Amino acid sequence: MAADISLTDPYTIPTRWWHRLDDGRIQCDVCPRACKLREGQRGVCFVRGRVADQVVLTTWGRSSGYCLDPIEKKPLNHFLPGTSVLSFGTAGCNLACRFCQNWDISKSKEVARLSDRADPEAIAQAALELGARSVAFTYNDPVIFLEYAVDVAEACHQVGVKAVAVSAGYVCDGPRRELFGHMDAANIDLKAFTQEFYRHVAMGDLQPVLDTLEYLHHETDVWLEITTLLIPGHNDSDAELDRMTRWIAERLGPDVPLHFSAFHPDFKMMDVPPTPPETL
Repeated sequence: MAADISLTDPYTIPTRWWHRLDDGRIQCDVCPRACKLREGQRGVCFVRGRVADQVVLTTWGRSSGYCLDPIEKKPLNHFLPGTSVLSFGTAGCNLACRFCQNWDISKSKEVARLSDRADPEAIAQAALELGARSVAFTYNDPVIFLEYAVDVAEACHQVGVKAVAVSAGYVCDGPRRELFGHMDAANIDLKAFTQEFYRHVAMGDLQPVLDTLEYLHHETDVWLEITTLLIPGHNDSDAELDRMTRWIAERLGPDVPLHFSAFHPDFKMMDVPPTPPETL
């Protein structure tokens, strides 16, 4: 239960991606989890919940931290190369990856994690003052703070700063179009290329992520790059990587950059060794 949710909280705002069910619950329609909520309950992501008979976002204008990074760290190698990006995120996540490298943020259920005030206009101005050409929604997934990400992106565009989404792409069609309709670039985390991995290791599904990749490449002008974290014994077999790269080449084309990154033991996968350099 989440009795602490209140519309009197300045960080809590109403949302529109939900619908009512016949049994009295309300279903959140942002991502494929389709959380079905009774009054006072939060979704799996923790930042969206039901209060006053509607679904609200509880992290509008709150950030779990900032960092000025090279754009290549997102990683984006072919979008404003050599420039700086102002990175920030909130808390929560709509996946539950056992290997999460940012679990202290993505799995946080502490309001204290969200102590920094971060109005959209203030973020845009900070990017300008720091010389950042873009702002990145990262550390956790902008899908779950969709409305906040859109507002920040609009504020950035008004001052000539680009917007970048670093996302797992686990989102439904309507919200997908709204979110990425405001983005200039995206790096999508393709965690593996099997449903088994997504179901048992990431606690999600593969197909919605593939749908996001095809949508971004074929239906938008958003600059797209892909990242896969190679986890020894879980998603790094030659056969799986061959299927994945063939799918990318055939369905997206050979001009979409694909990054392979190294796993290090973290969160609930401390028993898995780091990715050997020779694998990369």
